[in-house]
Amino acid sequence: MAGKKKSEVDNPSQNWGGKREGAGRPTKGEALRIKELMDEAIDPAFVTEKIFQLIDNGDYRAIDLYMKYRVGTPTQTIDMNMTGETDINIKLANLITFKEEKEDE
Repeated sequence: MAGKKKSEVDNPSQNWGGKREGAGRPTKGEALRIKELMDEAIDPAFVTEKIFQLIDNGDYRAIDLYMKYRVGTPTQTIDMNMTGETDINIKLANLITFKEEKEDE
C-alpha cells in the first residue's frame, strides 16, 4: 500500500481516533495567511465591481452571495403550534402487538 508504514498496514487500528497531523480546522493564522495571499493575487475592489455588475444583470447567485455575506442567512424557524383538535396521546399497546401470526400453508 503506497504511502502507508508497515505498522499501519499490519495493524490499522493503531491509527484510529486521536489527534493527527493536518486534521481539523485551519488555525486563525493559516486562515489570515490565505486571505492575505488572495488579496495579493486578486484585487478586492475588482471582485466587488464584478459582483455588482452581475447583480445589475439580475444574476440570482451573485445577489444571494452578496446578501449572505452582507446581511447573513435568515434564521429558520419551525412553527410548532397546532391548530384544531388533535389527540396526541398515544397508547403503547395500540402500537405493538405480541400475537404471533400464523403463516398460510
